[in-house]
Amino acid sequence: MLRARWFALLAAALSLGVAATAAAQNPVPDPSGQPPPPQPFPLPTTLPTIPGLPPLVPQQPAPQPDPNQPQQPQQPQQPTLPGLPTIPGLPPLIPQQPTQPTQPTQPQQPNPYGQPYGQQPYGQQPYGQQPYGQQPYGQQPYGQPYGQQPCVQQPYGPPCPSMQPVVPIVQDRTKLEMGYLYGASIAWGVTTGIWIDLEAETENPGLALIAPALFGAAAPTAMFFLDRPKMPLGRPAATATGILLGSGEAALIWARQYTTAKAGEEWGPKQYFRAHVISSTIGGVGGYLAHYGLKFRPQTSMFVGSAALWGSIAGGAFGGGGSSGSWSAWANDGVFLGGVIGYNLGMVAAAGVSAVWTPSWNQLGWMWGGFGAGAAVSALVYPFYALSDDADPRSGLIFQGVLSLLGVAGGALIGAPESKSQTTQPPVTTMGIGNHPKFARILGPTIMPVQGPGAGVSLIGELY
Repeated sequence: MLRARWFALLAAALSLGVAATAAAQNPVPDPSGQPPPPQPFPLPTTLPTIPGLPPLVPQQPAPQPDPNQPQQPQQPQQPTLPGLPTIPGLPPLIPQQPTQPTQPTQPQQPNPYGQPYGQQPYGQQPYGQQPYGQQPYGQQPYGQPYGQQPCVQQPYGPPCPSMQPVVPIVQDRTKLEMGYLYGASIAWGVTTGIWIDLEAETENPGLALIAPALFGAAAPTAMFFLDRPKMPLGRPAATATGILLGSGEAALIWARQYTTAKAGEEWGPKQYFRAHVISSTIGGVGGYLAHYGLKFRPQTSMFVGSAALWGSIAGGAFGGGGSSGSWSAWANDGVFLGGVIGYNLGMVAAAGVSAVWTPSWNQLGWMWGGFGAGAAVSALVYPFYALSDDADPRSGLIFQGVLSLLGVAGGALIGAPESKSQTTQPPVTTMGIGNHPKFARILGPTIMPVQGPGAGVSLIGELY
């Protein structure tokens, strides 16, 4: 009986719930017979905008940000096609990208230049991105070969092809060779003054010293002004060597005439100084002009002068060793004749060798040492002549002359040559040195035929 009541209460509760639900969905009509008012349709939050027409719902002005509050970075807007509305309840035509949660940022400091930090101005490419049509960094422009870089002059590298050639700087003369020229010019001036006294037959000692003192001071003074501006390397040595070579030529010729002339026909002091002044003047001018055209180094001048002296000594030894008869009658003639011939042969041979080879100072020292050693060692042959009764000891001079010249050749081989950078002369322009025009160049000696027995020597050159 109790159970039947519980079921009746449960059925009544269910019927009341169903009736309440139906009343909510179908309201009870008004007793006057009027239908209930329609419920308003919910408007969407965003309405589509038609291009060219005002918006259906007026836009509310956006709230202005508070300058005291930190600004949040703006999220990038997704691109939308103009004129395509978004329908509420349907996915958009262009899918939205998921947004990343933003982190709170520090308030930005105002930029005094007017541009926000980190924001690129309109039209400016971000760092590392090249604009359209511009070559990236390190890429060669169109038309330039790949891998070709602009020439950059290195401190010790070769010059760039596009650079203009630099005019070489010619090295000035050294103080040592300038002192050599001063000494030779003083000797030339003093001997010239003596020659003037001899020609004038000045017998007063006080008056006879005027000309040597005057020319002895005037000659080096002239060389001082000739060195303004400074002469190039090798020219003072060439001039001084030419003066000495001319003086040696005059001395050998005078000695040869004095020893072979008949009694009463010998040349005296006047003839000697006359020949000396003429020959030394020609030699000094010739040495200056030779260096002006050939531009050789001081070692060449010393080599030619040394070779002339070596040739004179060796030639005198050959002449004395090849002589016969008494020493006073025939040997002197042979010695001085051989000395003159050897002097000129040595000078010409050294000048020809200098066209292809320039010795160093070390080699010149060894050559002089070799010459002296050859002459000293070869003197040991004379004790053997003392043990022989038939051999003429004068023939030992030939052995001494040969061994001395071999010592010169050995010294040239033993001596250390200079490096290529020191022996190579810089190129010279057609205007010569010191802004003087170049007018002549000596190419070399050659044999010249003469009438009768004998031969001559001539020089071949060019004139500009």
